[in-house]
Amino acid sequence: MEQLLSTVADLLSAAASDPDRVLRWGLVYFGISSIGFIAVWLIGEIRSQNKNTNG
Repeated sequence: MEQLLSTVADLLSAAASDPDRVLRWGLVYFGISSIGFIAVWLIGEIRSQNKNTNG
């Protein structure tokens, strides 16, 4: 647990000294989340279309 807190403290101090890195990782996170959301929506839409045409 102490090792985890130490690692988090190191990461936070590194983030405070390099805000561009935080922004980049934030954009990567939201980009991956958006792609995942679109993929799930697209799969649901395809299934819905298949159900309407087959049923």
